[in-house]
Amino acid sequence: MNFRSMYYRRAGCCILSVTIVLLDGLTGFTQAPQAEHHFPTQPNPRITISNAATISIAPWGKNEVSIVAEVSGASIQVDEVRITPEKSKLDIACNPSKPDRSVYLTLRVPAKATVDIKSNGNRVEIKEPVAPVTILAAKELIQLGVPESCSLDMENAARAVEHRQMSAGYARIGLGKRTSGTGPPFVKVTAATAQVIVVRGYSAPATPLTLVTSITPATSFTRNPTLAATTIARRNSSMSRALRRSNPQLIRPQRDQHASVNSPDLEEGSLKLETHLINLNVSATDNTGKAIPDLKQGDFNVYEDGVKQQISFFSPERSPFNLVLLIDLSGSMKNEIELIKETAIHFLDVIGAQDSVAVVTFTTDVTVISHLTKDRDDLRESIDWMLAPAGGTAFYDALGYALVEEFRKVKRERNAVIAITDGEDNILQANLVGKLRPGWMRGPTAGSFLTFEELLDGATESDALVYPIHLNPTPPQPIIPANIPPPALSQSPLLQVQSELTEIATKQLHSLADASGGRFYHANRIADLKGVFDQVAAELRTVYSMAYTPTNLNYDGRFRKIQVQVNKPDVAIRTRPGYYGR
Repeated sequence: MNFRSMYYRRAGCCILSVTIVLLDGLTGFTQAPQAEHHFPTQPNPRITISNAATISIAPWGKNEVSIVAEVSGASIQVDEVRITPEKSKLDIACNPSKPDRSVYLTLRVPAKATVDIKSNGNRVEIKEPVAPVTILAAKELIQLGVPESCSLDMENAARAVEHRQMSAGYARIGLGKRTSGTGPPFVKVTAATAQVIVVRGYSAPATPLTLVTSITPATSFTRNPTLAATTIARRNSSMSRALRRSNPQLIRPQRDQHASVNSPDLEEGSLKLETHLINLNVSATDNTGKAIPDLKQGDFNVYEDGVKQQISFFSPERSPFNLVLLIDLSGSMKNEIELIKETAIHFLDVIGAQDSVAVVTFTTDVTVISHLTKDRDDLRESIDWMLAPAGGTAFYDALGYALVEEFRKVKRERNAVIAITDGEDNILQANLVGKLRPGWMRGPTAGSFLTFEELLDGATESDALVYPIHLNPTPPQPIIPANIPPPALSQSPLLQVQSELTEIATKQLHSLADASGGRFYHANRIADLKGVFDQVAAELRTVYSMAYTPTNLNYDGRFRKIQVQVNKPDVAIRTRPGYYGR
């Protein structure tokens, strides 16, 4: 049998590619720097795929199949993906060596091909993929991105639904035990118990992710807007203005241009009026870290640039909070979804009964599990339905979204974000990998539109507390970019870059906490989150809220330093260090 196999690596994952090795029926392995390989076939080949986590399929006008296989993790074993070609058939068997590793496939196939996908006891059959199709296959969930006219056979998928965008939002349409669409492509799903979610109107790039062999500036690529970035750009904050300048594609279409041009000016004018009232969240503890209760307004003095200010609003530490639980589900986190649900429900049990809570998850984009509510039963049910989509890490955008959108209707109230993440945004990762070979880029990343500096400016501008919980459950692994073929780089500098990535991400999380007046926490394991949540809940009960109108009305954009003092001995105060006078 002819067998094809080889591998190369890229940042954040390893790519398994294939090249022919003829060994008279024996399995042979070799290495080559190519990113994409091709298998000649008949015009209507049958392709079987087993145990892949995500499959992206696009048609082309060639009688051959192109394959790029990505394996998450720091290194790759040759047995994790086996490809067996046989005339008009092609078998792709994925065998991740560990539970926390997943295989992602990108295929280009003839338009008359049949692709049979089997994973976790579920099956997806695709005939005549004349337009792009994506499949995310987990044990309890199958997500399909299909063309608008795709023919769907869900006779053997009782829990199939379609998510369709309507004028008033999104509609959830039942598809279970039914057929719909005109096709092609013709898609049949067999899933006895798994939830099946279909999104129609999906489109994908004409070519899969391939090796870039020339120096290409990152600015030459155009990325598809995400919900998080688009929402931030529509609002009015320093982050919004930064995104509208750097990413014009995030601005509303031309038909809405009149409203989008005029409304920011009006809203920015009202925003400037609002900034006359400066809100502070102040934690007061003794030298051992124990909260000091029952302080009064007269116990506090507030200074701006050394000038004493008049406190016009005061709220005691027992007042309720609006809390956003922001959960990173990228990387290995998605494999711990049940434990994450359990710890999130524990969070509901330890915070105040009058606190309102929103739950937002993110990978490349955000998913709102629940908006702010006090209804604990509704929150528990929403968390129970929480899913872990595939994707990269866009942490900056996700936190920016929480600050400008989830608190939009509760500005000037007691607001806080509890963010569970390793903080390693793919944008930061790409920048550090670029140090290995300056100027070399793969194309658009799955990271944020916001830069960290823009996010930090937004956190300083916001009056919400940020409590980052740094979750780093596994030792740092080397980042190996695909466009630098081995042995051009040794493992030593790669490990150094990964170590630098972890160090910078941790410092950035500290900076976000400091800029907002929150506190940084660390957890080695997801199971440790319960204990950290107990600490966060106790921390929130130390917070007093107050506000003042600055005596300096010259809003020149300079940073203004804030200092809070208490008229009692041995009291430690923590609040945001200041704000920009805009």
